[in-house]
Amino acid sequence: MSTELTIKVPNKAGQLAAISGALGDAGVNIASLAGSTLGGKGVVHVVVADKDAAKARRALKKAKLSVASDRKLLEIRMADKPGTLARVASRLGKGRVNVDSAYLVTTGKRSSTIGFGVKDARKAKKALGR
Repeated sequence: MSTELTIKVPNKAGQLAAISGALGDAGVNIASLAGSTLGGKGVVHVVVADKDAAKARRALKKAKLSVASDRKLLEIRMADKPGTLARVASRLGKGRVNVDSAYLVTTGKRSSTIGFGVKDARKAKKALGR
């Protein structure tokens, strides 16, 4: 399992450096990330291992960066071939599971792990037959 931390920052130079520097200095590895801006605001989503989530929150707070939200990600390992993600997403959709976010967490020779941010992990697991 991993945790997605959402950090809101001003849309200005150096914000990604501040976030990654604070986490790196604390010994927290970033498994995945996504960022975007709209107007004068930036949003950075950082995925860290569950065991490092509390340490990451403390490091970001110390750097005066606020975590707007955090949630656990449901990690699904799947074959690394065309159509696999579509089949998983279809099963989630048929199970009426809304996916709020998705991240490529790891990739290997034959498989990849995708982290899904969902409101109801139990429902998602049921939809996937787990």
